[in-house]
Amino acid sequence: MSTISTAVTVLSPTVSDPSAPTPGWFPDPLGRYDHRYFNGASWTSDVSVAGERFVDPLGSSSGPAADQTRNGAATASVVMGSIGLVIAFVPFVVVAGFALAVLALVFGIKGLRRSRPSGVGRGASIAGIIMGGLGLAATVVGVALSVMVWNEVIAFAEPGPFEIDVSSCDVDGRRVDVDGTITNLDDERRGYTVFVEVDGRSEFVVVDDVDGGETARWATVITTPSVVSECRPEVIVQGPFPYGVEVDPVTS
Repeated sequence: MSTISTAVTVLSPTVSDPSAPTPGWFPDPLGRYDHRYFNGASWTSDVSVAGERFVDPLGSSSGPAADQTRNGAATASVVMGSIGLVIAFVPFVVVAGFALAVLALVFGIKGLRRSRPSGVGRGASIAGIIMGGLGLAATVVGVALSVMVWNEVIAFAEPGPFEIDVSSCDVDGRRVDVDGTITNLDDERRGYTVFVEVDGRSEFVVVDDVDGGETARWATVITTPSVVSECRPEVIVQGPFPYGVEVDPVTS
């Protein structure tokens, strides 16, 4: 790229103010180039890319640096950091929380650099960086909760080896009494949820703490939508409800 020798264009008059920011090269607030020169009072059209300096043909924003009122990276950092921090605790959604926390850090650092000439967005950038860091820390909790919930779901979907038996099924009009036994064929203590369906109507029975090799009885009463002439119960066995939350049985 050839160097343009045109003199630097200052789009606003220089302001003599001892408290004005120090002149220098800073990340381009317009995002068009790597760096843009700030003369202490205003942005100029003097820019650089990969260390090569030239004039921006589109010019630059006018007015003193104090009039710079926007810092998009700082705003993005705060928004992403706050959302990421909230959802980082949520099981499985923690993945999105982690991504937002990382982006909050990236945009926060970028916004902090852009705020150097005027100070605009500095506080928001710092807040975004802090929330991004807290979000990353929160993902540790989110991952732990995800593992716990996953284990509960697996325990419900895969109750282990068992043997289920329907001992009797008595019909009295729309009332159906069903009972039976369940045997734990595993070595460790397990709990079960026995779903019984008759004529499209389903009920469940919770059978807790059945030791390995032991047999437990279960019974339920089902009120069918119409009079049943023949009792043919369908039985599905699952593990304990995840955290006591009633869910439908898992069928293959």
